[in-house]
Amino acid sequence: MRISTSMQYRNHLSYLQTANSRVDQASMQYNTGKLFQTAGENPGGMSASMKYESDIASYKQYGLNAKIVADALSQEETALGQIYETMSSIQTRLIQAVNGTLDDGSRAALAEDIKQAQAQLFNTMNTKNAEGEYIFSGAQSSIPTYKLTSDGKYICQADGSSKNVNVSPNLTVQTTDSGLNIFENVHLAADFNATAKNQAGNATNYQSSISDYDQFNAFYAKHYNSGVNGKDPDPALNTFKIKVGADGKFQLTDNANPANVLQEGEVKDGKIIVEGMEFEVPGGTPQDGDEISIVLDKPRSDNILNQLTDIINALNEPIDNADPGKVTELRAQLTRDIVKMQENLNISKKQVDTYRGLVGARGANIDDIIKSNESLHDIKKEANANVSEIDAFEAVSNLLVTQNALQVAQQSYNIVHSTSLFDFMR
Repeated sequence: MRISTSMQYRNHLSYLQTANSRVDQASMQYNTGKLFQTAGENPGGMSASMKYESDIASYKQYGLNAKIVADALSQEETALGQIYETMSSIQTRLIQAVNGTLDDGSRAALAEDIKQAQAQLFNTMNTKNAEGEYIFSGAQSSIPTYKLTSDGKYICQADGSSKNVNVSPNLTVQTTDSGLNIFENVHLAADFNATAKNQAGNATNYQSSISDYDQFNAFYAKHYNSGVNGKDPDPALNTFKIKVGADGKFQLTDNANPANVLQEGEVKDGKIIVEGMEFEVPGGTPQDGDEISIVLDKPRSDNILNQLTDIINALNEPIDNADPGKVTELRAQLTRDIVKMQENLNISKKQVDTYRGLVGARGANIDDIIKSNESLHDIKKEANANVSEIDAFEAVSNLLVTQNALQVAQQSYNIVHSTSLFDFMR
């Protein structure tokens, strides 16, 4: 086989180009820390690296989402805690208002204090987050949760929905709760109406109140008849009778079945106390043959803001200058309104506390989720590095080896191609 000069040049040139390419590749690996730059260099490695990079980006976003959720839940829990404390403060004012020695001015001062607390509740229920969204408005986060109408009514504008955020591939966390569920769809305290007549069938002036809501609520829950689909309860099915006997005893019976005696008791200190209800005749005592008809009210729902408006108006109602014959009746009615308002606040506080517990439960897991996302992010990053990155010492070594190989190739090229025919003739 004959070796021509041109062939020799081409072979050496090809070798130099290969050596130079190796130097370029080693230099690229050294500078970037990457084993490869294109899929052609390592198809399997590039495919794995792209998947890892996608996972890394996802876990980074999950981590950001989890931190946003943590902030949102913390703000909601704080707002609910403030609402709970404000309601507790109002209850304290109402306890003061029950004091029978207060005059109209003192009650008006308490009413003003409660009005300020009502304004604080209204403001907290319309809490905004950092983005200017109302946190209790559900999907309608651009509008206030509550608005005050021109006639003094508080209207809920929340739509009942909630927002959810993905904090991991398989976990979604609820970040908001609707004020419609927390503040609006809350049953008011159960109540009743009572009328009385004596043995002759003439109306008798009995004052009625609820002295023990726990007992009355149990009685109401057991005996209230909601009718068809809860829409049209029959008053006759929710009517009960109290009959006073000659021996100073009384019986509570079911109007639908008079023979069904629900409870018996004795008149004590001129009062009839039964199933958490209390009845008395102002300045008198129950008489033989008196009959009290009790009708359980239909359940109602309303927000606590409107209920506070009612009790504020009641406290502002003048009593001191009323007809002396009406003062006792007015005071008794105010006391009953205050006691009922206390129960309404208890119900609302329980609802708020329930949701505060739910928010706290969600928030308790967020820290663990954030740590888990950070750990998975680091694991994916390390796995990607194992597939696509080169060890620094290996990169330096490869660069030095390829540079030396190129230098040798260049030197041999000069030596080989510097010879001439005269060198062979010596």
